[in-house]
Amino acid sequence: MSRALRTVPPATAAMLLALAACAPPRPPAPVVDESSMGPRYVSADTTADVPPVFRSWPSMGMLLRVSVWGADSAHALAALDAAHAAVARVETLMSAAEPESELALANRRAGTDSATVLSPWTAEALSDALEIAGESGGALDVTAAPMADAWGVYRGRGAVPPPAVRDSLAPLVGWQKVRFDPATRAVRLPVRGMRLDFGGVARGYAVDRAVQALRAGGVAQGLVDLGGTFRVFGRPPVGARWMVGLKDPRDEEEVFAAVQMDSGAVAISGGYGQFTMAGGRRWSHIVDPRSREPARGIVSVAVIAPNGVLADALASPLYVLGIEEGCRYARRHPGVDALWVRDTGHTEEKEDHDEGLDPDLVVITDGLVGRLELLSEEPQDEKPRTCGEILRGH
Repeated sequence: MSRALRTVPPATAAMLLALAACAPPRPPAPVVDESSMGPRYVSADTTADVPPVFRSWPSMGMLLRVSVWGADSAHALAALDAAHAAVARVETLMSAAEPESELALANRRAGTDSATVLSPWTAEALSDALEIAGESGGALDVTAAPMADAWGVYRGRGAVPPPAVRDSLAPLVGWQKVRFDPATRAVRLPVRGMRLDFGGVARGYAVDRAVQALRAGGVAQGLVDLGGTFRVFGRPPVGARWMVGLKDPRDEEEVFAAVQMDSGAVAISGGYGQFTMAGGRRWSHIVDPRSREPARGIVSVAVIAPNGVLADALASPLYVLGIEEGCRYARRHPGVDALWVRDTGHTEEKEDHDEGLDPDLVVITDGLVGRLELLSEEPQDEKPRTCGEILRGH
């Protein structure tokens, strides 16, 4: 594969740096249309561009980018507006930072006997999050915000909170404490100071709702990218499969791998963009709710799943659980694949990345074999380890 994929300008935020439709066995490098900031696609068989109808908006504190193909302009623009409206509604309902959101209302009522009746969308997202929390042993926890705040990474003033502080916050954290009745959609937080935060599911849920709006508007092929959590659906505009470039966790302006997809969603969790130095160590912004400390050992994990909410909801657990336990957990979800990048422990802001990412640092689920290619100058016979190889060794 052409190494041009690694030098595509950073036209999209977070993980999605480049996309192309490709035809095996040698897919073309993706081309980014800098004039519209939307992706264009070049097939292996022709040099003709297939431009999408494209729009972008600031949404949920990120950038929402939507590209569609195969619809006339009037219907396409109406569908794009509907997709944007769906994402805006998710933000209105589920952003804990919005004073009038349903989550903010439930949080203000924490420690009282008053329950909050959620809308169907918010109730569905909460139900999904609690299900993943239960099966992951709490590696995803929608009540973990007070503990994450104590580490201060998001504020850029990280510090190691003393054990006494972490102990004092423990009563406020625990997904099992959430009182939620799916039948009535009523939720109550029993302890004053508890908070719901949908940071681990809302983005993927919004992407799914945007795709639903596009399909309802008659769009058969499209791409929704919300801050790097994205979903593709339908046949690619040219070629047999979508080709997705994954961001290099050490350098946001490059990609280190390309994966082929028929459809589905991708989400990423990683400590490369947000971390703090405290106590002589580098700490990720992703806190393990079980240990009350930031997770360590992994620099990033990318999750490929059939839909956005599942990809988003599994990204944090697969980061927190680490490689061996994460491999076992991923196997419980048919159609889900993941790629982990080990943390080398280096704290330099920039390193020499010309040779790409060392395959020894990468672990993939078995389902990515034959679908993923590392864009590296390492010898061709050096491949990332698979979950199957790792689990057979234990």
